[in-house]
Amino acid sequence: MTLAFSLNLPAQEYILPLTGNTDLENAKPSSTKKSASEVILEIPVIDDFSYNTPYPSFDTWADDFAYINNGFAVNPPTIGVATLDALDYNGTVYPFATISPESFDADYLTTYPINLDYPASDSIYLSFFYQPQGNGIEPYPNDSLCLDFYNPADSTWNKVWGVPGDTVRPFEQVMIPITDTTYLKTGFRFGFRNKASLPQNSDYRDKRGNVDHWNIDYVRLASGRTFNDTVITDVAFSEPLPSMLRDYESIPWDHFEVGFNTYYRAYVRMTYHNNDTAVRNVTRSAEIYNEVWDETYDPGITSAQDILPDATVTYDITSIYPFDFSRGDSASYLMKAWLRTDANDNKSNDTIVRRQIFNDYFAYDDGTAERAYGLRGQGTANGLIAVRYNSFIPDVLGGVDLYFNQLKDSLNLDYYFRFVVWDDNEGSPGEVIYEDDIDHTVEYADILNNFRRYTFKEEVNVNGTFYVGLLQYNQYLLNIGLDVNKPAGGNLLYNIGNGWNISSAPGSLMLRPYVKREYTGLPGTETQLQDVKIWPNPARDFIHIELPEGRSISNLRIAIYDLTGKKIMEQYGNHQQISTIDLHDGVYVVKINSDRQQFKPEKIIIRREL
Repeated sequence: MTLAFSLNLPAQEYILPLTGNTDLENAKPSSTKKSASEVILEIPVIDDFSYNTPYPSFDTWADDFAYINNGFAVNPPTIGVATLDALDYNGTVYPFATISPESFDADYLTTYPINLDYPASDSIYLSFFYQPQGNGIEPYPNDSLCLDFYNPADSTWNKVWGVPGDTVRPFEQVMIPITDTTYLKTGFRFGFRNKASLPQNSDYRDKRGNVDHWNIDYVRLASGRTFNDTVITDVAFSEPLPSMLRDYESIPWDHFEVGFNTYYRAYVRMTYHNNDTAVRNVTRSAEIYNEVWDETYDPGITSAQDILPDATVTYDITSIYPFDFSRGDSASYLMKAWLRTDANDNKSNDTIVRRQIFNDYFAYDDGTAERAYGLRGQGTANGLIAVRYNSFIPDVLGGVDLYFNQLKDSLNLDYYFRFVVWDDNEGSPGEVIYEDDIDHTVEYADILNNFRRYTFKEEVNVNGTFYVGLLQYNQYLLNIGLDVNKPAGGNLLYNIGNGWNISSAPGSLMLRPYVKREYTGLPGTETQLQDVKIWPNPARDFIHIELPEGRSISNLRIAIYDLTGKKIMEQYGNHQQISTIDLHDGVYVVKINSDRQQFKPEKIIIRREL
């Protein structure tokens, strides 16, 4: 895999850094971190960030500034990295950010106190892998990644290692011996921080966004090590599971029924890496779980294979899933893959899960943005952006789900545009079949999946290939989210008056047309679902969830929708009491499920004056 993508786009097409992270903004830690005085860690301390939350583990790290993700790294040792950038724990640019060449301390990743009361002869080493830029924006040479040690005797932090900014390169491992008795005490801590700076671009402010990305992976603090102890004796997943669909991340359920033979990826593809220097034998397994109907499917026979040292393997388990398209108008599946590795391997990176949703929209993106896209400069006023889709059955579009990247100072909230739908003309947008007579402005979404739903004024009939996009009035960047991990495949096009051009953008635009119809999101009849009690109802600041007797509250997924079907909030965990303080007065639908349970949706009323 190449380590970099070209940003040498035409003068009117820009790929920009993110200036906000709504994944962080909408996934605040569900419980309060303990204070540093309450925790003493014992060595070994190991974290490879292979968990599915955007925040660092509460078990090891005392702050929330780093962003845990699967998207920003290029070829990491194991799946999941901690990314340090110019955003705070709320996912917004630090208010005290400075302009290059002046830098500022941005993100921190700091451990709780550690019992390091050991003799120097125990040969304690701290090691970690790091990578500048990744799929983000490169840190400037005057920026840096730093490692600090904490002296518990005088409560001071001291820089012990640092590296200046650079463009993307492979992950590099750092080995730091801890022999100074200053640090070999109970209460020792270590922490990463990055010194960042915003670009100097004085010609326009909307490039001053999230920059200076550093990715950190596989942190290990342990005794009995040497400088040459650089081998990770671990076979681990290194990439997420892909979609069930070729090209698309999601399409409507009845479209999938017709397009099954064309777009179904009849295998579960897993990618894993042998970080060891020895040949390792690994057994691969997978399953698919139907969340709506509580059914588990084994897609194939488990198999084992010897893996060469430092080798990356992509393996497909055949999956001819017995879809029943007559059950309901939507579907949701959990795809799970796992490895059986040696007993001493890190087990946290041996299992990966992804959710495959078939609902009311078409999507190429995976729901996360690493960059932002737009047209800017001379000639881009009245410029057009279009994305190609295919309607497998005659259908009616109801509008567009769109994610706009939040700019510093919210500059793009004043930018106007209107939606356009075209038919196909030999691989490019042809005749206009719909154009808004409404001038829209950029809107930021405050829901977890980052999208804002725009409704067309009129129904739009489509069949076969069609294009959905927008006409921008000004020559300023709208800053639409760009998913760098999902190539556009020639489906993103733009036109600034000289004909349609295939975009050079290294990713998929986060623009999703949706079909207009009533969706139940249920398997046909509610009688097969479990009852759940929600009280008080009407509610004001919270609701309490009471499950049927004998039903577990573990790993619940609780989603609240308004009456238009728009998801307002989503929460995961073992919560029986849910805060509704951010909901406006009105009627909402609460949907609850877990890995093995599905419950009836319940309506609730939020009313402040009870």
